[in-house]
Amino acid sequence: MLAVTLVLVVFIVALATVGYALVRPRRKSDADLLIDEFGNLSNAERCEFIFAVATLDDPSSLRLVERALDDPCEAVALAAAHALTTAGRTAPLERFLSEHPGGRAESITASLELLA
Repeated sequence: MLAVTLVLVVFIVALATVGYALVRPRRKSDADLLIDEFGNLSNAERCEFIFAVATLDDPSSLRLVERALDDPCEAVALAAAHALTTAGRTAPLERFLSEHPGGRAESITASLELLA
C-alpha cells in the first residue's frame, strides 16, 4: 500500500512539473530583447547598432542584421547590406534583393557598388 501511495505521489508531482513547464511565462531570448530595443532607436542609432552587432559575427546577431534589410528607413537597410557584404555574408543579401525587386533594391545595389 505504501509503495502504491509513493508511486502516486511521484506521478502527481511529475504531472504538476510538466503542467507548470507548459504554462509558465517564457523568457524572451537575447535576440528578441535586442529586436525590441532596436525599434525604439532613431535611424542613426539603428545604423550604428547594425554595424556594432555585425561585428559580433554570431548567428543571432547576423539574423538581426538580416532583418534590418527590411527596415523602413533605407539608410538602416543600406547599413545592414553593407555590414553583411563586409562580413562576407552576401547570400542573405542576394536572397533579400531577389525577393524584393524594385527601386529600393536597385538603390541598395548602386550604393553598395559606390562603397566597394
